[in-house]
Amino acid sequence: MSRSIPALVKPKLLVWARESAGLSIAQAAERTKFEIETLRDWESEDMDATPSIAQLRKLGETYKRPIAVFFLSEPPQGFAAHREFRRLAGILPGRESPELLLALRWAVFRREAAMELHRLIGEAPHRIRAALHPGMDPEEAGHHIRELLGVTWRAQMDWASAYEALNAWRSAMEAKGVLVFQSSGVEMDEMRGTCIPNQPLPVILLNSKDAPHGRIFSLLHEFAHILLHAGGHQTSRMVGRRSPEEQPLEVAANAFAAAALLPAHSFVATAEQYRGAAEGDDEALRRLAQKVKVSPEVILRRLVTLSKAPEGTYRHKREAWGAKLWYVRGSVGGPVPMEVRTIASDGRGYTRLVMSAYDQRLINTNAASDYLGVKPRHFNNIRRELSLRPSVAGA
Repeated sequence: MSRSIPALVKPKLLVWARESAGLSIAQAAERTKFEIETLRDWESEDMDATPSIAQLRKLGETYKRPIAVFFLSEPPQGFAAHREFRRLAGILPGRESPELLLALRWAVFRREAAMELHRLIGEAPHRIRAALHPGMDPEEAGHHIRELLGVTWRAQMDWASAYEALNAWRSAMEAKGVLVFQSSGVEMDEMRGTCIPNQPLPVILLNSKDAPHGRIFSLLHEFAHILLHAGGHQTSRMVGRRSPEEQPLEVAANAFAAAALLPAHSFVATAEQYRGAAEGDDEALRRLAQKVKVSPEVILRRLVTLSKAPEGTYRHKREAWGAKLWYVRGSVGGPVPMEVRTIASDGRGYTRLVMSAYDQRLINTNAASDYLGVKPRHFNNIRRELSLRPSVAGA
């Protein structure tokens, strides 16, 4: 029979762990397979009922918390989604899904881990010495972004696929001190991308369920927000409905990202080689998208902005396409090795930082395992995967 621990576990820790995971008591009961009344009794200050060690482990697995957190004297005053992240449109505070809360919390944890690892290694994190302002000409801002990241138009066209393009843009940002993470657990209608714009080590979080073209645009959009924040234009980090004063920053970030991805002169010269693209021909747009590694929708919108296509064509095509990703899919079939999944989720920069600290014996095996979210048996494969590619691809 499992032994209970009445003197050590405080009900308010159980309440905090459940609520910070975004779960109602009914949802927690469904996921843990414990009775609702049992959970209520454990969380009540007026009841003597307490969970056993085995039951605490089950709660920890469900709430994504280490069992040790239940033995604290007070709930930790750390992560709060409304404080940490750029506002996400259409999501009211307190209405975030458990999956989104977990993704945000994990991103904050990894940023804090990276800050500590830089301190242990004795290496100051890189700071971006650049800024954007919402009133800037988009072409100027886009050129500034591309120059900062060191990505040429020729390199962009030479990338073999949208996935290679995504990795190259991501690596270029990581080289500037941006932590780029991906989450697979959040639904697309809740989040495509968001960021912590604060320096050092700003964070961009992408949804890996999105198609690679979509993630590329989200990546540049969030990077624009980081540079706008550096210029003193603070995007609200509350999760909720986008406020009117925030709209200009969204408009600016979209325009800056599009101009960075598709610089006017080079893009127009390339687009002219694909007859029918400006008229909305699907095949021409698909082939052009494969060439420049940007979605057909963004391509057509950019052609309208540059007065190379009529606004009506864009509106008609967007309505016809709807949510259908007819030009590329967001994932490939087959099992993915753990080392590849880890680097895809955490980024090459962060993963390399953890492994470097571990190999220098600045952190122990348990800490490295916690920072990466993998078992130590995967470390050698992660090292090998990190050595396969340069730190900045395509830049």
